Amino acid sequence: MARSLEERRMIFSNRVSFWLAGFCLAAWAPMIPYVKDRFALDEHDLGLLLLCVGIGSFISMPTSGYLSSRFGCRLPIYASAFVVAACLVGIPWITDINVLRVVLFVMGIAAVALDVISNINAALAEQVSKRNIMSGLHGLYSVGGFCGALSVTFLLSINLPLGWTGVYAAVLLVAGILLGGRYLFTTVHIPKDDSEATEDSADGAAAGQGAASTEAKGSVLRHYFHPMVLFMGVMCFIMFMTEGSILDWSGVFLHSERGVSLEHAGYGYAAFAIAMTVCRLLGDRVVTTFGRSKVIIIGTLCIVCGFTLAVMVPSLITALLGFVLIGIGASNVVPQLVSICAKIPEVPTHISVTVVNAIGFTGVLIGPALIGFLAHAITLPKTYLVQAFLVFCVTVMSIMLMRALKKKLPDAIGGKKH
Repeated sequence: MARSLEERRMIFSNRVSFWLAGFCLAAWAPMIPYVKDRFALDEHDLGLLLLCVGIGSFISMPTSGYLSSRFGCRLPIYASAFVVAACLVGIPWITDINVLRVVLFVMGIAAVALDVISNINAALAEQVSKRNIMSGLHGLYSVGGFCGALSVTFLLSINLPLGWTGVYAAVLLVAGILLGGRYLFTTVHIPKDDSEATEDSADGAAAGQGAASTEAKGSVLRHYFHPMVLFMGVMCFIMFMTEGSILDWSGVFLHSERGVSLEHAGYGYAAFAIAMTVCRLLGDRVVTTFGRSKVIIIGTLCIVCGFTLAVMVPSLITALLGFVLIGIGASNVVPQLVSICAKIPEVPTHISVTVVNAIGFTGVLIGPALIGFLAHAITLPKTYLVQAFLVFCVTVMSIMLMRALKKKLPDAIGGKKH
């Protein structure tokens, strides 16, 4: 019973951290038009300003693994939440554009550290609890994003001053992590071997107990370039690029190719996001029933069908249905790749999760721009078909990966057995 209670607390804390990770940057998004107006920025200058967040995010990814290795997960997550909260409070009052650039850069570092280290903590929680929880946690990230964007937009719509809106977001962020993050891991050195992990109780792991591994400096560098980790990183890059292609380009596609008005062009992303969120919240049960291998392979094929349907059939309804299929397919692929990479015995969890997330997140940062360049050269519909081909490559890569892991890590690809 004590073990069950500790597991529930451990998973609850991870749910809180994922929800807050989704909430924090989404709460900033409705403030962007106000910043644009205050500093009289055009689209080009605003893009350069927002790039500060992206640069901070990119720098944060490789350092997050080190921070979790040095301090565990709980302390860096607490610190990241406090830093993001301070940035959200400060942004409405900044009058110097250079100061704002620095603040956004720092916020990008902290927000992505909160995200990546929450993923590391989740991978450790899966190892300790022997449960599939990653998809549900990523679903809560999406729910947090919805709540952040909708609540801040609502407060601004009822004319609450921007400064007080920032205070609201910051208070919720700090209160949430202080009240809900108590049972995050204080160490990342959790044994990956099943027999070892069974010996250590969940409460000991959650309290920071675990055998600390001593690694030579040369082997640490080798961990970052482990072929299987890099292989899954490339797969995540394509999947994140797929999400970015819907986020940034689905509205353009519906407006330019299907004649949808600008006011309603956002329905494409809404259909995608709702389908993804619902399927992620249900994903843990699906993975437990069918296993990670089937979920990843069928999910990627579903994305290919979605892109093909949206492009090849000239109808608004089929385009929206295609985006729904893409959301369903994409919902559980990345979470399961993160779970699998965390189980590679030769690589510490904090390193494998950090590397896969770092490579994958690059797809969000540069993917939409690459799609724009390609769309300019060959049209957006053809670019979407290229994206479908890339996702089909992920299907083939998934089959290769599962065959390689079948004998080595059968539990990692087969889901939880009852």
